[in-house]
Amino acid sequence: MEEASGALITIRPVTPADATAWEGMRTAMWPDGSDDHATEIASFFAGALPEPHAVMLAETKDHKPIALLELSVRRDIPGLDGQPVGYIEGLYIEPEARGRDLARRLLQVSRDWAREQNCIGFASDRADRIIIDRTFPAYLRRMRNLLQEHPAQA
Repeated sequence: MEEASGALITIRPVTPADATAWEGMRTAMWPDGSDDHATEIASFFAGALPEPHAVMLAETKDHKPIALLELSVRRDIPGLDGQPVGYIEGLYIEPEARGRDLARRLLQVSRDWAREQNCIGFASDRADRIIIDRTFPAYLRRMRNLLQEHPAQA
């Protein structure tokens, strides 16, 4: 549970009871795929969807859903090929909840989740660029080892 901007905001894993809220925010985030969202959400709860691996919902103290976070572990991040990297597949905040420090808190929850999954890093894409959080100790160790193995490339 996280507290944001003086108001109690809970960030927690989704449950089947959240399916309608998840679908609504997913549709706002990805309107082109709206025909598939309900089926994919049902598949997620059935354990039959390959990704996302985890979905978090932020809600107010009155249990009103205000944000959604879809997370996966990827092994195809350039420069980290084959290594487990926590990845934000989607992040959506309802317009009325924006500007209250919630995005930063959702990113922290994402990083914590990635660490719990034993990922060596954390990444997301934005504007067709992949952004890697290079603060993960495992990532830093891996980069030091690569530099030691291949000093001429440094």
